[in-house]
Amino acid sequence: MSDPADNAPDPIDVMIGLRVRVRRKALSMSQTELGNRIGVTFQQVQKYERGVNRIAGSTLVRVAQALDSSVSALLGEAETGALDADAWGDLAEPQALELVRAFSEITDPKLRKALLSFVSKIGKNESEED
Repeated sequence: MSDPADNAPDPIDVMIGLRVRVRRKALSMSQTELGNRIGVTFQQVQKYERGVNRIAGSTLVRVAQALDSSVSALLGEAETGALDADAWGDLAEPQALELVRAFSEITDPKLRKALLSFVSKIGKNESEED
C-alpha cells in the first residue's frame, strides 16, 4: 500500500486508470466525451487515467456504463492474469491499440511473424540509440 506522505498515486488507482484509458481508446472516445458522459471535465478524466485522483464508487459505475464495460473489468477482476501492469501501460501508449487492431487484421502467419520481427528490431535499435 502506498504511503500517503509520499504523494505517489496508489498502484491500484493507476491500474484502474490504465484500464479506463485503454477501454476509452478502444472505443475511440475522447477524454472530453467521457467527461461529458460522467459529468466531469476532461482534466478530471486525465487525473483518473493517471491514477492521480481516485475514482469514487458511484463515478466508477458511471464510467463503466459510459464505456460499455463492467465495474469488475475496470477493477481488473475479470482478468485471468494475462495482462500485467506493464502490458496495460504499453496498451495505453499512443497508437498502441491502433497497431494491435491493424496487426489482428493480418491473416497470414508468416507476414505476422515478419512484421513482429521488424517492429522488434526497430524498438531495439531505438533503445540502443538512447
